[in-house]
Amino acid sequence: MIYTVTLNPSLDYILPTEHFALGAVNRARGERILPGGKGVNVSRVLKELGVPSVALGFAAGFTGEEFLRLAGECGVRADFLRISGQTRINVKIRAEEETDINAGGPAASEEDLRALAQKLAAAPQGAVLVLAGSVPASLSPECYVRLLSFSGRSDFRIALDAAGRLCGQSLALAPWLVKPNRAELEELVGERLSSRSEVARAARRLQERGARNVLASLGEEGAFLLSESGEELFIAAPRGEVADTVGAGDSLLAGFIAAKEQGGSDREALKLGVAAGSATAFRVGLATGEEIRALLAAMRKS
Repeated sequence: MIYTVTLNPSLDYILPTEHFALGAVNRARGERILPGGKGVNVSRVLKELGVPSVALGFAAGFTGEEFLRLAGECGVRADFLRISGQTRINVKIRAEEETDINAGGPAASEEDLRALAQKLAAAPQGAVLVLAGSVPASLSPECYVRLLSFSGRSDFRIALDAAGRLCGQSLALAPWLVKPNRAELEELVGERLSSRSEVARAARRLQERGARNVLASLGEEGAFLLSESGEELFIAAPRGEVADTVGAGDSLLAGFIAAKEQGGSDREALKLGVAAGSATAFRVGLATGEEIRALLAAMRKS
């Protein structure tokens, strides 16, 4: 079984505009409101690929109720803990460039973290646990480590998708998989990474700090995997017109996990991950299973 954890989910309010000008009245060409958050995105794409999961996290206030309603409409099996405050609303402006205004979210307490950990305590042995995205400002960068400690469990196969100190501190969990993008990997190792060999060296440094497998998203180039056996794999991204990059990295992670859950090799998992990430980047919103499978078939023919 797969569990995804999103401690700071959102309602994503997407506004496409012809042009966006600061200090002026801008007219949107429509609007969309979607359930947001990296773990929830992973659950949504897993569902599209026929792999069940349970989404966990915090939901707050009337915005949290709407978030859960929309997540349910997307087919997500959600078991969120209600906390005080309001689930954040993130504004996504889509014009000549992508502009995001992300809110802070509610203040979660240590007691909230302990209560959420009890849901993890009941999970089956050896489950995959996806720890993804930012966390409420009220929680420390050690909160993922504390969440697992409160659960009393050490048998999860942890897939970690976080940035900065949150990722650095969470490497103490010896995650089965870590998925940084290039910028996040550069921040973790403190240097620019301009070549694939430099990415590979940086990935090895994460392995030295506890990660077993490192899946690096390289944007329009594709994705790189350093496996726990030391094998280096790279899959190039297919060509296509990028419409919106939100959720592309989450889709990459979901595709990789889905293939591994279905018995695929590391290379097969990496290829499905790249197909899922690219399919999402080529549209607004997360890709459907049909779109992912069609792009994967095209990649196999090329």
